[in-house]
Amino acid sequence: MSADAFSRLLAQHIEPVARMLLGEPNPHLSKPGVELRWGNSGSMSVDLQKGVAFDHQDNEGGGTLWMLGKLQGLSEGEAVDWLRDNGFELPDSQTPQRGSNQNAGPGKKETVATWDYVDADGNPVFQVARIQTRFPDGSWKLNKHGKIEKTFTQRRRFEEEADVWINGLIDDDYMRKGKGQNWTRFSQANYEKWKMTERRHFAGVDELPLYRLPEILEAIAMGQAIHIVEGEKKADELWKVGIAATCNAGGSKKWAPHYNDMLRGAHIVMIPDNDDVGRVHMQLVGSQLRPVAASVRILDIRSFWPEAPNKGDIWDWAQTGVDVASLYDIVDTNSKPWTKEFPKSRFNAVPFARIDEPGQEHEYLIFEVLTRHEVAVIYGESGSGKSFEAIDLGMAVCRGVDFNGRAVKRGGVIYQAGEGGIGVKKRIRAYRQTYMEKEENPDFILLPARVDLFAKSEDPEDIETSRGTDALIAEIKAWADTFSSPLELVVIDTLATATPGANENASTDMSVVLNNLERIRDECKTAVLMVHHKPRNGNNPRGHSSLFANVDNAIELEITSRVDVSTRDDGSQLIRQIHRATVQKNKDGERGHGWDFVLKQVVLGKRPTGELLTSVVCAAPGGKTPEGTDDKRLTDQQVVAVQALIKALESHGEPPPDVLKLPRSIKTVVRMGHWRNEFTLLSMIEDDDPKKKAVAIRQALKRAGERFMAARWIGRAEPYVWLTGKPIPGFKSTSKPDYTPPPEEISAGMAEALQDGVQL
Repeated sequence: MSADAFSRLLAQHIEPVARMLLGEPNPHLSKPGVELRWGNSGSMSVDLQKGVAFDHQDNEGGGTLWMLGKLQGLSEGEAVDWLRDNGFELPDSQTPQRGSNQNAGPGKKETVATWDYVDADGNPVFQVARIQTRFPDGSWKLNKHGKIEKTFTQRRRFEEEADVWINGLIDDDYMRKGKGQNWTRFSQANYEKWKMTERRHFAGVDELPLYRLPEILEAIAMGQAIHIVEGEKKADELWKVGIAATCNAGGSKKWAPHYNDMLRGAHIVMIPDNDDVGRVHMQLVGSQLRPVAASVRILDIRSFWPEAPNKGDIWDWAQTGVDVASLYDIVDTNSKPWTKEFPKSRFNAVPFARIDEPGQEHEYLIFEVLTRHEVAVIYGESGSGKSFEAIDLGMAVCRGVDFNGRAVKRGGVIYQAGEGGIGVKKRIRAYRQTYMEKEENPDFILLPARVDLFAKSEDPEDIETSRGTDALIAEIKAWADTFSSPLELVVIDTLATATPGANENASTDMSVVLNNLERIRDECKTAVLMVHHKPRNGNNPRGHSSLFANVDNAIELEITSRVDVSTRDDGSQLIRQIHRATVQKNKDGERGHGWDFVLKQVVLGKRPTGELLTSVVCAAPGGKTPEGTDDKRLTDQQVVAVQALIKALESHGEPPPDVLKLPRSIKTVVRMGHWRNEFTLLSMIEDDDPKKKAVAIRQALKRAGERFMAARWIGRAEPYVWLTGKPIPGFKSTSKPDYTPPPEEISAGMAEALQDGVQL
């Protein structure tokens, strides 16, 4: 049988094996025909379609042989024998590895050791038997690793006949060839193949006792500590010197709740094997015993036996010639009170107590603009300079130079330009001609071919011909290996051309795209910046809201109403529109700051026809370096928000309620609803859908309010808002921090009385 056929056969057995070892699955968490789950939280699952199991608590999984190793502690060869012994159809042999004698010839199975489990009164309940295969020359059959191959079986006596066993403890049908033969679990396929003649149903054993239960109960009554080990052989080794020890049948993770009652009030010492499986098992035991035991301690054999091999145990230690009775003193000096260990986390969990420990920290690629190893977006309307600013940003990273006055971490850059690849080459040449020295050769790669980030990861891909995410990741990694500095940034220009066929407004489609962007980030260990469009008069990137919600940095570009005027060499004036970049989203940092820039034309040469070959680069207005005060400038929407607040205070202001306890200088407040209404009237936001327009207005005002609150230009306490008096850039400062409403009209009689100086 081929290896593939053998694997398929094993996959067919995984469900009955799981039911045999774990019992019936949790019906509330299982999906018939698709997936079975065991445990209250479904920590163990079996995928019926793939034929694999997964332990969600330990974050590991595998096939049928893995599950037997996990639950029964068997090697692969031992697991195969276990399957045959329990009636599962398997081929007679598999190709062994070097050092194995698996195919040395016919052998005979022998029971080499047995351990009886009895109830509290000493009555037999079941027996664990260790079985090995002996060859005619007297040698033992070895597993593929060169060690003696062994398997364990749990069996109970067939009371109707002497020396006959029922191999299995579960409630099920069993079969045998005839009188005097042992019973094995029933299998329709093997009943005829193995020429079975009898079939009978046997009830299961409801509660399995602990090993050497009567002696354990006696030791508890005498106040002795009970040592819990993994396996009967280890317990027997400790009993030789009078150390009370026990274990549960079935191996790790088979601790049953009724064992806790048997050990109630006892002093417990747990001694796990030197492997993760043993330590996880004792975590389970400790968590269940701590509420009922007098005390629970744990002894790590590495604490007193530093050279303990992997998977070594207390029996191995005893064979080194030590005085096993010295374990009493070792427990006193080396054991520790049991505490619950943290579970293995697939999500990089950090408990509060470990917050100060070294680990991955938030780090900027460009200070207060772009975060390392995150997904970001730069967006704006057509003509706002998105691609030019993305190039400017990427070149600052690969050169390691400041970006608009902000510190930059140098690293390799890969720029994927599916929209206008030829034009991007001109733009990069223009940047080089304007800002770079001739000898500079930064780690920068341009990929002018289109990619497909909408292709689902499960779709088959030919890396050699595909333009999907897997192919792009492979290409990025290949080029990153040629860089002199680590890869730090991948630019996707634009998102629309990189996602053919995707509906930008559909959450399902955008989920696929975002997942692939995160794959690039995680697998290539880089920041990913996508260039995207913004609808006219909109505030967020075009498409579904999940796009903006799932990025860590967002940079909005817009064309302002302001202009930059400079003088040419011939004395004429050059007027350029000023563009504004605003950081609208910034992970763990402030937002609302930004910088101005203009698009400056650069002559690269002449075309064959004699016409000038030109492109443009981003430049500071007037050719000046951006100043620190530039961050305080308001966006156009924020200017409108200030104007709307002033209007609301003038039209609807009221004295501040006493409950606000505001300074005397604050004489007028206004309700938020009036500010929102005034902002709606003044804003230029347009949308055919009234609901979308209302949402856009609310979000724009929210962003403006957060910026104003952070700068302490306004104060707010629901439902009121007011101006604090702190100067706002672009607005004339006044000695009064608010706007007093006009005086109320008075009657002619009241005016006459006031004019005559009448006391009121």
